[in-house]
Amino acid sequence: MSQLDTLPPTAPTPLPPRGPWRAIGHVVWDAIYWGLFRNESFAHASNIAFAILFSLFPFMILVTGLAGYWGGAELAEAATQGTGGIFAVLPDEVAKILRPEVSAVLSTSQSRVLTIGALLLGVIVTGLVESLRMGLNYAYRSYDDRHFLIRRLEGTFFMLIGGIVILGLGFLVVVLPVLWGLLLPHAPEIGPYWSYFNRLPLVFFTFGVFMFLISAHLWLPARRQTISGVLPGILVTLALWFVAGLVFSWYLSHFSGYAKTYAGLGGAIASMLFFYIIGLIFLLGAEINHSIETLRRAFAARRAGEEAPGAA
Repeated sequence: MSQLDTLPPTAPTPLPPRGPWRAIGHVVWDAIYWGLFRNESFAHASNIAFAILFSLFPFMILVTGLAGYWGGAELAEAATQGTGGIFAVLPDEVAKILRPEVSAVLSTSQSRVLTIGALLLGVIVTGLVESLRMGLNYAYRSYDDRHFLIRRLEGTFFMLIGGIVILGLGFLVVVLPVLWGLLLPHAPEIGPYWSYFNRLPLVFFTFGVFMFLISAHLWLPARRQTISGVLPGILVTLALWFVAGLVFSWYLSHFSGYAKTYAGLGGAIASMLFFYIIGLIFLLGAEINHSIETLRRAFAARRAGEEAPGAA
């Protein structure tokens, strides 16, 4: 089988539409039809959803365990606070399902993380990066022939950066009340603004998610990317993630019947469904970038044809 045979299906080269609204419509149609439906994106979203849920607990255990081993109780506490900050960007209903389980796991696993299963935890967590890489390669119609050890090392790098972000978020959560207590006696007029000041960890984590998306789109696919080329899909991803969180939380609180259908597995199934939606939106953003790139090439070809000598 040749390398071309392994590439996912690609839409026929489009005729550049006239007008911005038709161009936007073409991008959306191309991303949804040729991306989500014709490009196995639903299967890749399932893979991503499973990888997120499968690696969420090991990632938190690994970060807090390593922090406690190298930095003592203070750094472990900061890591625990940081991992808890992840729930700030999840829908309330999903956070209610996962938070007690994560707290129970972290309270019993930190001291043993470096003695049992540390290598296994690393393999599980980097497996999430591999799932994202596979989905992005399909979305961008690229084929990755690098050695699997190189890809795993790249996944380890992403895991380390994620751990650093978690630690930074944890320190921010711990330090903010102390800093506020020091500032308030000298500037009592800022008292009513504590609610805004207390949202800085959420802003920091949202910025971290934004930077993660940029890094993933730039470096995970087996192709050269530019920030301007991946930014449209990333912005669409963030916007749709926000809307999906609101809608999914509302759905769970009003119409969900998972507890009746899946009994004790209802919480896990609801979390898996949310992560499935998250993965599908993530791939849709990459498909939008690919569609925009294809349309730009079509416009460039048309301009070249119009500027060629003797063109009609």
